[in-house]
Amino acid sequence: MVELRQHDTNLLHKAFAGDVFNTAVYLQRSSGNSLDVQFFSAVGTDSLSDQLKSYANTEHIGTDLLFRVEDANPGLYMIETDLQGERRFRYWRQASAARQVMQCYTAHGDDTLLTGCQLLYFSGISLAILSPADRQLLFLLLRKLKTHGCKLAFDANYRAGLWQYKEEAAAVCMQAYALADIALSGLDDHLALFGHQSAQQMSDWLLQLGIEEFVVKDGSRGSLGYCKQQAFYTLACSVKEVVDTTSAGDAFNGGYLAARLKGLNAEESALYASRLAAFVVSQPGAIVEPAVFADFTRLP
Repeated sequence: MVELRQHDTNLLHKAFAGDVFNTAVYLQRSSGNSLDVQFFSAVGTDSLSDQLKSYANTEHIGTDLLFRVEDANPGLYMIETDLQGERRFRYWRQASAARQVMQCYTAHGDDTLLTGCQLLYFSGISLAILSPADRQLLFLLLRKLKTHGCKLAFDANYRAGLWQYKEEAAAVCMQAYALADIALSGLDDHLALFGHQSAQQMSDWLLQLGIEEFVVKDGSRGSLGYCKQQAFYTLACSVKEVVDTTSAGDAFNGGYLAARLKGLNAEESALYASRLAAFVVSQPGAIVEPAVFADFTRLP
């Protein structure tokens, strides 16, 4: 998507972002650009779409699964950030090309591009933008990938404005959790969707679903994780000044998945992810400028 955020009173800053894209960037950066990361989505044939594709390539994100849709555009959102760094979003994505990704894949997709996939990450936003029929096509594809050994990672990432009813969002997320091998959702989203009041309550609920690896993100209170029948707690890293929380969860997810793919255990991965998220919220925008990110200590 195209991200707009206030630069000064009369000027907006343009960037490219979006929850799954942010996670892909932070995953690849954390790996030292050592992984084959592909972005599965759709864009238009306009100049902004060309720029988005070019930017993905500069971040070492593959675009073999980035379909082009005639007479469509990328979605757009604007971030308004308060003095505490908390943000409010305004979306313009009704005509977003990404809504047609499953139609594009059904018509033009090459199964060999995904059947060798080791890990696929998706979110509640990935599901929210699809029609009900296209969601079922995605779930069908995910089931197929699981039979080929692909692990699925999911973050509920609930945005009320993208759903007609909260109950619909909860039901669709339940379908996603039924497939997920790794859950990386935040407590705030589960409070809104399922009424979970604490990280422990949410953890117990995920265990009842049979999810074998998860991290419950609880903001400044840290995170509660579970893997290989062992629970662990990770303190949130201190931040001198919170500038922008837009991509805190996305950065955490990218860092966690990169660390797991690099061979760290779940607790080590959550600690790295917490450090990364703390660094990201100290900077403006969803994706930290590469020159600034160079100061962050990445994975070995």
